[in-house]
Amino acid sequence: MSSTSVAPMDESLHNTKASDTLNNNAAFNNGGKLVVKWTVQEVVNWLNAIGFGQVAPQFQKHAISGPALPKLNDALLKEMGIETVGVRVLLINEVVKIQAIARSEWRNEVVWASEMYRMGPCNGMLPFGFPCPFESCTGRPDIYTLTNSKINIMTTSKNVNIPGFGCCGFTMRSDNIDLTTVKDVDTAASSSLVGDPIGWVTLSTNSGDHRSLALKSSQCQKVTALISNAKEEAIVVVGMTAMSMAR
Repeated sequence: MSSTSVAPMDESLHNTKASDTLNNNAAFNNGGKLVVKWTVQEVVNWLNAIGFGQVAPQFQKHAISGPALPKLNDALLKEMGIETVGVRVLLINEVVKIQAIARSEWRNEVVWASEMYRMGPCNGMLPFGFPCPFESCTGRPDIYTLTNSKINIMTTSKNVNIPGFGCCGFTMRSDNIDLTTVKDVDTAASSSLVGDPIGWVTLSTNSGDHRSLALKSSQCQKVTALISNAKEEAIVVVGMTAMSMAR
């Protein structure tokens, strides 16, 4: 493939920008758009922000967007026509930072979130906790959050476990289950002519622990599939990341 030489970058410009690089990366990250969803133009904006605007034409020519950015290496940069070794070395340093941001974004991206299903009397025809369906009596439901890397279970308990004493405050506990440690995901659900009975999605880990999510029975199959798919993807991504770092 033919290539064109790129003029060496202005070192004074780079020195001025270098100390701000991580802040600029963080600013892009905090903008709310995942790195893997950046357009080619947003990649160009990032290059300009960190002092590498002179290589932007090569990135535009080769359509380097967010999904491709973390996968760049020295050989690919050279193939793109960036011949100057010093520029490639410094640019790879910035790509490594973007790779770290992309991994963090992937790990923390929310796939699914819900709260513990607490069915009231008469198959849910009456509110949970009836005749006192208030959190001072019932407490608060657990909150479930599934990301690409883990399941978080946020449990809130009353400081005084007596009906009507929610005014004494609550204590929160957050438990994380690493998806790569999940051995099995089981479902227990049922049906009813009236209402939507409680169902259970149970996670078994390699260490022998078990955690159950209380959900509507109609949700269980879908949530089980989401967790199973996220688990398989997490295992693949973690394995690929380990191989990449070992090179």
